[in-house]
Amino acid sequence: MSRVKSLVFLQDFSRLKASLPDALRSGLPAKGYFWAGLFLLAALIAQQSSGWQWTMLTGLQGDKTYKLATGFGLLAFVLHQWRFSVQRAQGEKRNAATMMSYHKLFGALLPLAFLSHSQILGYGYLEILSLTLLLAFLSGLFNFQIGQIHTPWYRPVWISAHVGLSMALLLLMAYHVYINYAFK
Repeated sequence: MSRVKSLVFLQDFSRLKASLPDALRSGLPAKGYFWAGLFLLAALIAQQSSGWQWTMLTGLQGDKTYKLATGFGLLAFVLHQWRFSVQRAQGEKRNAATMMSYHKLFGALLPLAFLSHSQILGYGYLEILSLTLLLAFLSGLFNFQIGQIHTPWYRPVWISAHVGLSMALLLLMAYHVYINYAFK
């Protein structure tokens, strides 16, 4: 590499390194989380539709310790998402934009957290639990800012659906934990 090219490369790298913390602090661009979440959802739907399973992950998911760890990880993930709502309800308006960016970014990664715990939707109440999780994810992904629907009724309906599904998710997760440990 010539000296001029290496100097330009180093300068570009230095600029990227200097701007990276600012970019991470502000989260993804407004619709970046949307496209990331939509891609992960499409990949999950394709995986579910084809019945394909990752062999190494299937082996890991057969281990009770791994299932327990990823289950608690998924629960921690969902509770972390609730942190934003709780802080906002307590009047925390100072960091609302930053918290919302993190809420959207982490929410967009939910299919990865789900896949790490289970490669199938399950049967019976587990299917309801999985679908509730994905509907809460989908309602968050297609929020009123992305849809840019400015009718006065849409935002309250959307927030009621998103929070309602998230509350149902917590109840179903608690039931899942109870069932798994009460009968084993």
